[in-house]
Amino acid sequence: MTYGIISETDEAVIGSVPLADLNHEIQRCLQGYETGGSSQGRKAFFERLVWLEKIRESKHGVEAKRRRFGR
Repeated sequence: MTYGIISETDEAVIGSVPLADLNHEIQRCLQGYETGGSSQGRKAFFERLVWLEKIRESKHGVEAKRRRFGR
């Protein structure tokens, strides 16, 4: 397990990341969304969070939560 920040934006590369690392990155984005400073920063974390959860659902079968920005 690397547990580093996954800076990749290519869905094929993210899909090949081990589930533990993907979960760690999702948790990092969730924390950034919940505690981030500006609304722009929180929205960026939120968009990445939703995108990563969608990939995790399709590649690893873990159901993605329904999320809406601002809640």
